[in-house]
Amino acid sequence: MRTRHRRRAHTLALAALAATLAQAGSTLDGHPSVTRYLKNDAPFVLFGVTPTRLDTGASHLTLTFIATDPLSQVSVFPYVRRLSEPPSGLRDQVSCGPRDMGSWNCRIPVAGLVQELRHHEGELGLRIEAHGDVRERNQHSTVVVTVPVRRLAASPGR
Repeated sequence: MRTRHRRRAHTLALAALAATLAQAGSTLDGHPSVTRYLKNDAPFVLFGVTPTRLDTGASHLTLTFIATDPLSQVSVFPYVRRLSEPPSGLRDQVSCGPRDMGSWNCRIPVAGLVQELRHHEGELGLRIEAHGDVRERNQHSTVVVTVPVRRLAASPGR
């Protein structure tokens, strides 16, 4: 039974990887975005975000992940940071689940956030909290993804 679940998870992982790579602006390692797992005990695998770099005119990005078992909750808490300053506070939660086992995409609205950086270089951060079975205390993952944000060039005549 455990081997069958591992094979299924492997197959799902490969399918999600192929889907992620097929999207514009994605690379195998996610560069230039950076992904850090702070805790990894939920049946949750993050494949990354697309695009992996934003400009201040961006409206959304897509988070791609796999649930190797059902997830009771997947929440994303975005924030922005100017390069020379500490991160701003976490913003309103974006819900990306619950989700059944499988590969999933979640659209994250970012227009208002990146507009805060319109005159500065910076980064958009996503703190992702995933929970497996809520009755199991140890089924929790926390992942932080940072995506560079660059200023749009000033239009001619300005």
